[in-house]
Amino acid sequence: MNGSLRSWRNGLAGQDAQGPMAIFTGVALDLFSDGVMIGTASLINPSLGLLLALGQVPADIPEGFAAIATLKRAKVKRSQRILLSLAFGIPILLGASIGYFVLRDAPEIITLSVLALTGGILTSVVIEEMISEAHERETSRTDPIFLTVGASLFALISVYLGS
Repeated sequence: MNGSLRSWRNGLAGQDAQGPMAIFTGVALDLFSDGVMIGTASLINPSLGLLLALGQVPADIPEGFAAIATLKRAKVKRSQRILLSLAFGIPILLGASIGYFVLRDAPEIITLSVLALTGGILTSVVIEEMISEAHERETSRTDPIFLTVGASLFALISVYLGS
């Protein structure tokens, strides 16, 4: 690792930059996989790619806020938090470009397999992490309603865009 990168990493949170960099790396990997999924889906049907991209925006905004809040608690400087926030656009654009351009001439079975693999990985993360954490607290009567409304809205948008 070159000296300037090491000093920048060390400057993130004083002596220990592993926590903030782990957060950034985790979010970046998630955004990269989202990008691959969007790019691959765009090959199959551009409206499917648009649907997935539109679906990812509301999903990724809270993730970004949580990551930045965690970086703030880790005493990362404001200017570095802004740079890291801007850098979150790179993995999703890189993933979408790879998903689209690399698989553009691939056989359909490969394209569909990459889309299924990416979707499966994201689904397993949801099942293993989010659902178990959701049951650690008491649920309200409105939670199932919001879940149903969200799934219905997704289905409505899918039908409307013709995916």
